[in-house]
Amino acid sequence: MATTAQRTAHISSGAGVSANLLSDAVAHWLGTGNLPPQLITGHAMIDHEHRFLIGAIANLRRICVDQTRLENCIACGHARQVGCENGLIGLLGDVFAFILDHFKTEEAVMRESLLIVADREMCQAHMEDHAEIAAKVQEIVSALDSVHIVSRIRELDALLARWMTNHVALHDMMLSRWVMRDDSLLRHL
Repeated sequence: MATTAQRTAHISSGAGVSANLLSDAVAHWLGTGNLPPQLITGHAMIDHEHRFLIGAIANLRRICVDQTRLENCIACGHARQVGCENGLIGLLGDVFAFILDHFKTEEAVMRESLLIVADREMCQAHMEDHAEIAAKVQEIVSALDSVHIVSRIRELDALLARWMTNHVALHDMMLSRWVMRDDSLLRHL
């Protein structure tokens, strides 16, 4: 896959770091349930959908009794393992369904606003990021096993937090600026 210039813009990913440690913005939106001002795109539907991610991360963090310190799920006992596995599977289903709808919404905005005509490379980078996020969720699903549910929780936690702090901050804010410009037909949607 070719990497476009937009894909090389540096925003710290926090790879390998718990979403708890990524930034003050993460703590803000988890604590309040609100998007921090720097991540509000101004597009009502996209911002509404981003709030789903806040709820998903909060729900994810309720699944495991100690996702930050447990190495695996062996010490938790069978009943707790089954509960965590079922909780994670349900959440992964919700997240994957959300991904399909949300990315479809954003890509429709790219087309309807004619951004895809004005800056195809930027849109391509945005859509590539969508594909990478979806692929990572599929990777987490395929790696599920009852002993390592806590590892999958940490991976999904970090993915969703990076999605908010990186993808929204880079790609979605550019899309929003395009849609919110004075001559945009989609400005008031």
